[in-house]
Amino acid sequence: MDKVSQILNLIQPFVDEGKILSRSKDEIEQNINDFVLLFNDDQLIACAGLKDCQEGAVGEIYSLAVAQNVQNKGLSKKLLTKILESAKQRQFAKIFALTKFGTNWFTKNGFTQMQISDLPSKRQQYFNHDRNSSIFFKDVN
Repeated sequence: MDKVSQILNLIQPFVDEGKILSRSKDEIEQNINDFVLLFNDDQLIACAGLKDCQEGAVGEIYSLAVAQNVQNKGLSKKLLTKILESAKQRQFAKIFALTKFGTNWFTKNGFTQMQISDLPSKRQQYFNHDRNSSIFFKDVN
């Protein structure tokens, strides 16, 4: 199975639960280089996208998921380490994520809860007020 299909399969249960926004196959294909991936043998077990906001050296984490059968084994911390490595390579000063769930995880891992007004201005325009996600920022250092 190709990486795009594996990402879609991994995030689908979380999409179904309303925890992750749905992404199309085309969207994943076009942004495949955004993704940080963790594999066990050839099986994708965790992923996250890291999008360049094209404003203020800021990256947005999206579609962060750890396979349900391997949760609570420290993989989200490994994934965050890889996200931060990617952010450093891409010279981001900060990263952020919007979430409706897992707010404790973000706080526990050094993120600070922020407001819509703290988002890059272009990202503020696309904030989904109906979804009313929490916003978490972390410095890249």
